[in-house]
Amino acid sequence: MTITTTHPATVLVIEDDDASRMLVTYLLEAAGHRVLAAENGAVGLDLALAEGPDIVLCDLQMPVMNGYEVARGLRSSPRWRVVPLVAVTAFSMPGDREKALEVGFNEHLSKPITPETFVQQIEAFLASARQTPPQSG
Repeated sequence: MTITTTHPATVLVIEDDDASRMLVTYLLEAAGHRVLAAENGAVGLDLALAEGPDIVLCDLQMPVMNGYEVARGLRSSPRWRVVPLVAVTAFSMPGDREKALEVGFNEHLSKPITPETFVQQIEAFLASARQTPPQSG
């Protein structure tokens, strides 16, 4: 069964590994989504604030600015609207998921990704985020 979104999403992929970034970009674009790509956290943070993507997929271990710093930067910025922030990382030891959620990620996916199910996982996050009313505050 394939889950499809009602309309294409803008997905920001923040990943320093070229092969991983290209694979994720290819999979998402093949499913009809618009992909913005950043090779490190600093570029990714700037892109997120400038472009306002529908979802952000972010590696945790990167040069310049790591994923934890990206999450803290997004969640603390008054310009940032709340969108799903998903850690896509090789960090899959006990406690890694909890640490990612504590700093502001909504979900944690382990690498290597499974190409056959990756897009459906991301579209499921998008669908649930679109059904959740915004927090008032």
